[in-house]
Amino acid sequence: MHARALLLPALLAPALAALTGCPAGAADVRPPDDGFYFPTGLAMSPDEQFLFVSNANSDLRFGSSSLQVIDLDVVDQLVRGWVDDVQVPSGCTQDLDQRQTVICPEEHEDDNSRYLLADASVRMGNFVGEVVLQELMDGRYRLFVPARGDPSINWIDFDPADGLLECGGSGSYPRCDSRHQLTALRNDPDLRKLTEEPFGMYVDSGNGYVIVTHLTTGNITLTDSPPDASDDPLLVDVKGGFFAQSTATGLRGAVAAAGREPGNPLDLVYVTSRAEARVQMIHVEQPEGAYPLIVPTDYFFLNAVFPAQESRGLAFSADGNRAHVINRRPPALITVDTALDATGRPRNEVLQATELCPQAGLVTVADLGEGDRAYVSCFRDGQVWVIDPEAATIESVINVGRGPHVMAIAKSRKLMYVTNFLENTIAVIDLTPGAPSEHRVVVRLGEPDFGDE
Repeated sequence: MHARALLLPALLAPALAALTGCPAGAADVRPPDDGFYFPTGLAMSPDEQFLFVSNANSDLRFGSSSLQVIDLDVVDQLVRGWVDDVQVPSGCTQDLDQRQTVICPEEHEDDNSRYLLADASVRMGNFVGEVVLQELMDGRYRLFVPARGDPSINWIDFDPADGLLECGGSGSYPRCDSRHQLTALRNDPDLRKLTEEPFGMYVDSGNGYVIVTHLTTGNITLTDSPPDASDDPLLVDVKGGFFAQSTATGLRGAVAAAGREPGNPLDLVYVTSRAEARVQMIHVEQPEGAYPLIVPTDYFFLNAVFPAQESRGLAFSADGNRAHVINRRPPALITVDTALDATGRPRNEVLQATELCPQAGLVTVADLGEGDRAYVSCFRDGQVWVIDPEAATIESVINVGRGPHVMAIAKSRKLMYVTNFLENTIAVIDLTPGAPSEHRVVVRLGEPDFGDE
């Protein structure tokens, strides 16, 4: 039975391990390298050429999760052929239920329509989550992917020149080796092991670190990753006790992390909690000749003006002067003034709340020419909501697919990509202001899989 019928959000995926168990011989069964399987995370290269997709293998049908690479130039050709020329691209079919959409399977007889890079996939532990990307000084990219089933933080290098992922292992579809799996502080098995449930991630390429949140404990882990790649990434610090214990779940879970001003050595990283309305700020101190450290600075509460409990996604405006936080109880997108005051500290004043769908997950913010818009994934309802955060209005509701989760926006292409966790597809949405196809799914990468329904 396919897990599309399970109707569980991505946050609950690890619980399937206890309920389902591994199929016989699962360790020897490779996930598809030419198809999506519980697509969970997305990360885009800074030049908007490549899109990296993590597949969680959340029903344990296979013996591992995977990371794949999409060539966005090929996807753009599919979009332009359909939107501009009104021609169904070679190898694609028009969606009979949504006539404005074409479905393009992962495998194409026409090599020019193959958007998944051949022989570029790698495998890693089960229940992988978000993907974040670090720019290295030599032009390569370093990707970090948490595996909640192990637990571990996997790191994978990608060279745009050859289009290949590298994380050790052997063969044409390698599994990341132990060197590329961070499981203990300073890679010392006698020191503290990585806390369970690594979940949200934030990377600062220039300052060379990755922040990892933990969904059940509320711990925050710091990974050191020099941008010159002089040393391998290393878990260097972990701290907890930031959030009160939830009376409903007994957990202290930390969820999302984002930096107000990436690249600034004095930057503050904000962390949300599923347990309470507190937003914790931390700073990464990098003393010369010593390991970097997590330094808690201050916090504020989202419920100072509006009711708020159980926060999720978090995203900043490009200038860092606004933070947009998803709250689930009640469902709202809360906008916070994070501009610096006269003393140089963020104001952290809650400005307004905009109604949201239930079970909203993540938020991303972009300006496509008409001011900032916040895009929110609504897992349960299969939608992405488009919000004007300054006006506190809902601009559009886009029907995306089953279980939309992570979003990535290519501003130069005016396209958004969304993982549909429960149907094994990635929706491509046109964001061109004023276009007839604006806020519509124009291409669906992968054929929808609804299991045994």
